[in-house]
Amino acid sequence: MKKTLILAAVLTAIVATPAWAEKTAPAGKVFMFLDKFLKVPSAERARMKLAYAVRRDGRPLPNVTATLVEKNGARTPLPVNADGYFERLPTLPQLAGEADVVFDVPSDWKLGTAIDIRPQLNPAADYDARELVATVDESNRAIGKAAGALSFMAPKMTGLIFPKAESGTVIFADGRSAPLPQVKDAPYFRPADHQGAVRVKLTKTPTKVGFYDGKK
Repeated sequence: MKKTLILAAVLTAIVATPAWAEKTAPAGKVFMFLDKFLKVPSAERARMKLAYAVRRDGRPLPNVTATLVEKNGARTPLPVNADGYFERLPTLPQLAGEADVVFDVPSDWKLGTAIDIRPQLNPAADYDARELVATVDESNRAIGKAAGALSFMAPKMTGLIFPKAESGTVIFADGRSAPLPQVKDAPYFRPADHQGAVRVKLTKTPTKVGFYDGKK
């Protein structure tokens, strides 16, 4: 089954996220790659988003208190949820202004961040397949554009996966239908395998929608 796509592992050479050993770290290191992503025109990245998780010893660090501190003294809370993900991210001007992130943890803790690429799709039981295709294609282009000269190393999403949806069916323009392939209870849709699809129907509404990066 597709594991959560972590750029810190897949794009090491582009967005390698180092650990730090203090409570304060530069926002540009905590949120590596975010500035490059935000420089892509918003219309070109509207179908995807980045999510950042705080990690300690490779594990999520939930509900930690974090604050963005700008050079002018302005402070912005950066809430971290129960899964260890930031609920708010810095803006491009804040990143460009060399703001810091202050964590309310012992100064000798070594922390790092992991990055997820997520589609901007709400869980549903019925999708327009053309919207799914556009989500995959446009997201791949946006990540490649953000990666710049290193775009050849960028991860390439091959489709979308629907955890806990149990099963699904893809319907084609000529009326044909076929079952979606799946891993356990997570069916997935890959445009290359279902050219001409017009709808994707799932047995149950998934808990979320994620990018599928599997080869098969």
